Amino acid sequence: MNGEKTPVVQNIARLFPFIFIVALLASYLLLPTKTFSVRERRYLAQWPSFHVEDVLDGSYGRKVEVHFSDQFPLRDFWLQIYELCEGQSLTQF
Repeated sequence: MNGEKTPVVQNIARLFPFIFIVALLASYLLLPTKTFSVRERRYLAQWPSFHVEDVLDGSYGRKVEVHFSDQFPLRDFWLQIYELCEGQSLTQF
């Protein structure tokens, strides 16, 4: 095998992004929503209530976006990675 990848490895490499996205979706649906972030010392956004007025003025979309960013699967892990990259800690005041 002069440097060629096997078909199995190629198929896994092609499917990895899809598997990653499906795993994130499954974890979002299966993990319970959090109400408070101890790490950030703040309350996290919950799913917004639906009102036609909010949809028409665009605030509903913004609230949903904040909800998804606050309830992202393994959010504390990603925040820790961010802190390590930036050389800071959100818990230091």
